[in-house]
Amino acid sequence: MSWCILINTTPKYMKYAEVQVACIRRYAPQLDMIPIFLATELTESDPCVKRILSNTNTTHVHLQASESGFLESRIAAVSYLGEFDYVLPLQEDFWLDRSPDLIALKNALYILETDMRVKSIRLMPSPGPNVADRKYSDNWKVLSEADTYRFTFQATLWRSSAYLEFLRPLLIQAKKDFGITGQPISEWAIFCIRMNVAENFRGQKLFLDTCMSANKIHLSITREHDNPNAVFLAPWPYRPTAVVQGSLEPWAKEFAGREGFMLN
Repeated sequence: MSWCILINTTPKYMKYAEVQVACIRRYAPQLDMIPIFLATELTESDPCVKRILSNTNTTHVHLQASESGFLESRIAAVSYLGEFDYVLPLQEDFWLDRSPDLIALKNALYILETDMRVKSIRLMPSPGPNVADRKYSDNWKVLSEADTYRFTFQATLWRSSAYLEFLRPLLIQAKKDFGITGQPISEWAIFCIRMNVAENFRGQKLFLDTCMSANKIHLSITREHDNPNAVFLAPWPYRPTAVVQGSLEPWAKEFAGREGFMLN
């Protein structure tokens, strides 16, 4: 099997990606052989990009201006990683501060390798699977129509092909929805983020209709308990999320400082 970690980011959030990559390599040295790809429109000459690429087994994916949109960048980046069967896409503010559950991660990869029905496995139960969802095995449940969030950008291990099978029609749907608004094209990126086109009702409905069936199932780790700190017991543990409405949370500034990064 072959898998990688993919981080899509923009110039505005590059400094947060630097913290993220450093923490992955610091707290998960057992994954040093797993490539981390940094996808951005910035070139390798950018000082922050240079520092990120100095981390072990970290590679730059240069996106063209036409590929730098919120959805376009994710589609382009995964398309460039054709040799990898599975991908763990991470937003740049999903900061590890401890080792992932390597046993659970290995189990998730084994499931993907042996059960072609499984298209993704959520490693962060925030939100978690519905209590009514059926058990798959051990701590995994099969996401269903009962789940409000059948798709989420929380840490999820994907079949690369299945990830694209959702994002490509999502881009088409979002462009149609944007066209109805009559807004200038300069507002396109803002529209995608503000409307949360992947995780809103229409995005969830599209995911249900096109990506969920008896032969297309998606798993999620069960949540240990209802308290907020249950996220720290997830296979990929982090506090969602460091950036809220474009601003770094106070706790995240403190966290970054402890890790040696002074962020505003």
